[in-house]
Amino acid sequence: MLLIRTEDFIDAPPERVWEVLGDFARYPAWNPLLLEAKGPLEVGARVAMRAYPPGGPAWWALRFTATLVRVEPPGALEWTGGVPGVLRGRHFFQLTAEGRGTRLVHGEEFQGAATALFGRRRVASIQAAYAAMNRALAERVRG
Repeated sequence: MLLIRTEDFIDAPPERVWEVLGDFARYPAWNPLLLEAKGPLEVGARVAMRAYPPGGPAWWALRFTATLVRVEPPGALEWTGGVPGVLRGRHFFQLTAEGRGTRLVHGEEFQGAATALFGRRRVASIQAAYAAMNRALAERVRG
């Protein structure tokens, strides 16, 4: 297993952060990592996603379908996807009230044989992409 984890503070309450994070239709307007997410925000839903590949060429975007496994407003959002045994991910967001703001924990657990191909550079680029999404989320919430 490989764990990518980022953590940031957003100067807004979890409810406001959730409004932006849970609004899949508006992802193209602000999200530098998840360029598209189409589907309902409910456990069990299959959501069509298009993601910018961290460290990859800008013209190539990864298309996949994720299954929402945790939707707990305004505190947690998780989905899974991939090919069992090869590469499977559990992407997660946790929102916790901290003072008048929100502590955001955002990351992904990867499993499967392909994780052996993830070198330090690849892991660093994924972590940087997740951190960039966190910053964009914070800016959108403030916007």
